[in-house]
Formats: sequence, structure tokens, C-alpha cells
Amino acid sequence: MLDHDPQESQQPDTDGPPEGTAPVRLGELVVRKGLITEAELEFVLQKQGVENGRLGNLLVAHGLATQKDIARVLAEQQSHPAEFADMDTLPEPHPEATQPFNQALCLSRGFLPLALEGETLTVVLGDGSPEEIADLVRRRTGWRVRFLQGEFARVARAVRQHFYFADNPPEHVIQREIRMLERDVDRVYSPERLLEYILTLAVRERATDVHITPAENSRHVLFRVDGVLRPMFGLSVVLDRLNSYIKLCAEMDVAEQRLPQDGSFNRVVLDQPFTLRVSTLITEHGERMVLRLLPERSDLDKLQDLGFIGEDVDELSELFSRPHGLVLLTGPTGSGKSTTLHAALRMQPLIERNVLTVEDPVEYRVPAVCQTEVNQRSGYGFSNALRYFLRHDPDVILVGEIRDDETARAAIDASSTGHLVLSTLHVGSIFGVVPRLKLLGVDVETIAENLVGVINQRLVRRICPMCRVAIGPTTAQREWLGLETDQPVYEGAGCRHCRGTGYLGRVPVYEMLLPDRDVADAIAVDSSRGELRHISQASGMRPIGVLARQRVTDGETTVDEINRAIGRNLS
Repeated sequence: MLDHDPQESQQPDTDGPPEGTAPVRLGELVVRKGLITEAELEFVLQKQGVENGRLGNLLVAHGLATQKDIARVLAEQQSHPAEFADMDTLPEPHPEATQPFNQALCLSRGFLPLALEGETLTVVLGDGSPEEIADLVRRRTGWRVRFLQGEFARVARAVRQHFYFADNPPEHVIQREIRMLERDVDRVYSPERLLEYILTLAVRERATDVHITPAENSRHVLFRVDGVLRPMFGLSVVLDRLNSYIKLCAEMDVAEQRLPQDGSFNRVVLDQPFTLRVSTLITEHGERMVLRLLPERSDLDKLQDLGFIGEDVDELSELFSRPHGLVLLTGPTGSGKSTTLHAALRMQPLIERNVLTVEDPVEYRVPAVCQTEVNQRSGYGFSNALRYFLRHDPDVILVGEIRDDETARAAIDASSTGHLVLSTLHVGSIFGVVPRLKLLGVDVETIAENLVGVINQRLVRRICPMCRVAIGPTTAQREWLGLETDQPVYEGAGCRHCRGTGYLGRVPVYEMLLPDRDVADAIAVDSSRGELRHISQASGMRPIGVLARQRVTDGETTVDEINRAIGRNLS
């Protein structure tokens, strides 16, 4: 949480603040930076008077700023020299740097020791006082301190994870639990701890899914990390009791071994709440199980933090400020559509607009937004949720997915009656949207009248910044990229930070269609895909292949990764 409020105390640097300088209050800075308006600041100050909360906390809690925003502002505001630290690209803390400290101390003082160079310790600040931390480090070690400013909650989480894994190496404790369960012939020992350690390892590895796959004489656990499956360890057949325990947690029928099942349960892993969606399939060698890890997050990144480039963020900001119309996100499962949609909600003036969502499930908590969840057992689906929403005076409606004709017509009706409707559609390209909506019973003239934007996106793995190296492109790569000289491209050599893969995190590759009059007219007369593509590109649409090539030449990803995630046939 954001416990340190720069409005209440300005922390000096290690040698004392410059004489005659007055600290600038956080509220003034966030307004000056254009993060919030004066009216929004006044709203939060009113809340502060009632709730007695810290200003930084309240800005995040009400969706007016992200923790990254606050950290960036603090990095400039503090009188000591500090740089903003992107927690996604920081290396793991070095044992030599953390050895003089412990988890309780780092959490209570709000800092994370990162690296030691000579006699200078690099420290990532959370909500700690730099003066107190510098004094603490000096008294304990005699080292000087170099400060980075991180996001408060993520610094605290990184502290917990580092010291937990230092004391409990997950690979070791998992093997210990496996051995104990294999020796437990009377089945009196629960698989609970094994599941706990598997989930803990999955969180450390940034896995989105855990797969337990059966073979004839064994089972295997794999993690999906950055969109790619990674084998982790094997299990003997006697550990099928782990599957039974997971089904019990997910309120599934443990005795059912003939039919697929779905379920879910909640679990806190390393102080972070998760919803785990469980699905099973029956194979010739036994039950196959997939657990999807959905972190319950309320602090969402903005579009620019997700990797959208500046000029596109400006266009999308205008798009998501439209008073009415239909905006669709397209792409396969796992391409980041929901994350982009929720980042778009962050661009709304949430104090001034009534935003309602229906999702399956609610993955991200957005402050100041009324979020509801599909409940098929009770008859609450996407289509009838839209009918209820129209009675609640909405400005913006988010529909998790348009799956059927009833939902499609309800979404179009809502956009026709003066609402901005945001949703996702499972098609492979921008130009598959119109045919898909036609199949769902929407006529082309209605589509042309209401469709105001389509974003088609994929996620590609980002080259690990810790081991990125320049290489000479092959002749085929140079031709595909359009390089006229021996301009280098980049790849990851593989290191401990990326687990030897050469990739760390993901970045979006996308194309956007914001229909102008010519494009709308082409849709209304049911032009072919080829004609629509030609007219759209003549109107300024940038095909996905253009940004894909730019990501490679900018050193963010590789040609191989583009081919894996998107394919070779890019326009």
C-alpha cells in the first residue's frame, strides 16, 4: 500500500536538502504533470478529509493514477537523487546486497537492497524514508546508498518473494513434498503443501497457467510463461491424488473420471490473492488438468505502460473518449485483449462517467467502476446484463466478449442509443470483424453506423534486457526487415533472470482501424475483405506487419518470435 505521503513530509537526501528549497506537494505535481485535473484533485482531497487516507493511496484507489505514476512523480519530487525503477526490468536482488538485512526490516522500512558495486548499495525505495534508510545502511555496513524509486506495493511484494525464496527454494521443497507423498502409502499426508509450493513457483516464474499432463507411466507439470509452455518437473502416477485434491478445492466431483469438468477456487500466494480456474480433460492415460492463475489486481497499467506507442496512445485516448459507438478488441485467447480493454477504462474520466461492466470472470478490479460477473446458473449472461445496464444510465459499457447473436444485437443496440460499448471478438484479423458480426445477425449498414474502432493485437516475447546482445541479421531477415545496411538486430543470450530463454515479459504488436467516412461507406455496401483492406490502408491504417518489423529493428523482440506468435504472412 501507499503508506508514505509526500504531502505530509518531504524526505531530504542523505546529505540534507538544499537550503532555501521548498518541497512541492504531491497534489500540485500530479496536476502539473497532467495526470489529473484540478477538479479531480479537489475530489480526492474531499475524500481525504472523510477517509483520512494518504493522498497517493486515494489517487490509486479511485483510479485517477497508477502506482507507476506516483513512483515517477516521487522520483522527481524527492530532494535526494533518485531514478524511477521499472520493476518489470529490474534484476533479481543479489545475495551480497541483501545479506545484512532481513524481510521484517525491509518491509518495515519500505526498501529492497538490489545490488552492491564497490562500497555503493543500490536500493529500490518503496514507501520508505531515504534519509532513514541511508542512515540504517551506513550504520550496518558503512556503505553509501544509491536510490531508485519503485512502486510501493510491488517493492513490498518483491521483498517478500526474495526472502521467502531465499529460505524456501521452491525446487527443493517441491521435491521434498513429492518424496513424502510417494512414501505415504496410507494416504494420511495431504497434497496441500505440494500445491502451495507449485503455485508459489508459478508466481515466481510469472506463469499464467499450470498444466498437469498425463503419460502412460508418469505425469508432467508445465508452466506457460510469456505465452510459451515450459516443462518444470515430473511426477509419478501415484501422485494423481494431487489432481483429486485440486478438484476438491475447486468444488468439482472428485469421483468423476469420465467427463471433463470446470471449477475455480481462491488462494493467496505470497500475499497476493489469486482466482484459479481449473479445467480437466479425460485422456487415454488419465486426467489432464489446467489451472489458470488470475491475479486480483486493482492497479492496472496504462496503455503506454503496456507497450503501446505514443502516437497510437493519443489516437486511442480520443477513441475511448467517444460519446457513443462500438469499439472491438480482436485476437486469439491470451493476446492481451482484456488487459487492453481495462487499460482503456483507465483513460475514462471515471468521476464524470458511469461505467458498467459484465465479465467472465472479473479479472481486474477497476476503481470507481461498477463491475459484474456472468453467472450462467442464475441466468445472468452477457446479453441480458446489457438489458439491465440500460436502466442504470450508463455512459460506458464493457462486455467481456461477444459470443452469440443475442449479445451482438444487444451491444449494437446499446451503442446506437448513445453509449460507448467496449468488447472483444474472437476473429483473426481486423477484416474478419464485419463477416463475424454478419454471421451473428447484424446487418452491414448497422455495423457501418456504429463501429468506431477495432484493435487487433498479439503479444510477443520481449528480449531480456539483462542479456540482450547485437547480432548480424541473415540475408532473409534483412530483406524481410527492409534493412539497407548491416544494421544489427538483437537477441537474448540467456541468463539467470530469464531462466536461459533470452526473453523476459511481453510487448503488444497490433493494428488499429478507426473507420472514417470512406471505410464506413465500404462496410455499408458490404465490400470484400480485399477492397476494405485497400480502402483502410489508403485512409492511413498501419498493417500489423509494420509494427512487427519496428519491434524487431528497435531491439524489443526477434524475427523468430514474430514468426512464432503472428506468422510469416504479414501485410
